[in-house]
Amino acid sequence: MSGTLKTGVIGLGFFGSRHARIYADHPAAELVAVCDSDQARAAAVAGETGAQGFDDLHALLALPELEAVSICLPDRLHEEAALAAAAAGKAILLEKPLAHDAATARRIVEAVEKSGVRFMVGHILRFDPRYVQTFYAAAPERLGTPIHIRAKRSGIRATAQRLGASSSILFYMGVHDIDAMQWIARSRISRVYAQKVELLGTGNEDALYAVVNFENGAIGNIDYSWAWPDGLMNGFRSTLEIVGTKSAAYLDCTDQGLYVVEDEGTSGGDTHLWPEINGRIAGDLADELGHFVQATLSGKPYVQHYREALDAIPVLDALAQSAQTGVPAEVVR
Repeated sequence: MSGTLKTGVIGLGFFGSRHARIYADHPAAELVAVCDSDQARAAAVAGETGAQGFDDLHALLALPELEAVSICLPDRLHEEAALAAAAAGKAILLEKPLAHDAATARRIVEAVEKSGVRFMVGHILRFDPRYVQTFYAAAPERLGTPIHIRAKRSGIRATAQRLGASSSILFYMGVHDIDAMQWIARSRISRVYAQKVELLGTGNEDALYAVVNFENGAIGNIDYSWAWPDGLMNGFRSTLEIVGTKSAAYLDCTDQGLYVVEDEGTSGGDTHLWPEINGRIAGDLADELGHFVQATLSGKPYVQHYREALDAIPVLDALAQSAQTGVPAEVVR
């Protein structure tokens, strides 16, 4: 590869449009093309970034100069795009989750391994300084043997309403914490017992709670909700804690550290994930894409191997099964 990675973006919704802007601004990347089934959206992002615009992903992937793509489509559309990109020989950054179920995720991994292309899954918490420092704090020599780990993530009902039945609380939100819990605990989840509530009529779960067991003997608790009223500051909050035989670590992302107080009430702002600073998108997402660009150009490993990302998907399947049946479920890998 040259000193500049020639990139494209497939899917220009909330995340894809941000991917396009970050690539367009990155000194080691050149945004060659963008694609969305909505022609007007593709044309708008192309006009803003100077890239070529497409409404057919296969036309974008046929560009001979294109070296890498971000795939930012809904979960259930990942397979077609990922398999096509792998067949076209493009390096791939696939927004989380890897797929909407384990069988599809395995097919994507098999296609990537058969083609030999570089492949990274966009788990943004791997680039959040708060979660990375929690990972270091939970190192065995500091933590000892893990006893229990708990993750809580809350979102607003507008998100659930926007997604409808196209995703679920597990695959849209929960994958963050399943990946983080297994990463920080240095162990995989082997068994789950989940319950859910569906009252708001959004087409997916309002809340899901679960007890999980890790292969290393630790026990865990998961608490997910996107039933919060839309007034929840910043639209989400999350916490994670891990307790071991020697020490413990606690992470609180209840807010972003910024409060704006007006007569109408108190609001906040994004200071970590993808804040716009001096006209550019910064934060965790920019760091994630910057890592993808630099590691792809240099040939160095990505910070997370895609098989670790794959490990989260059977856990999500088991959680969905348990919540549906009301009995514990084993994680089948």
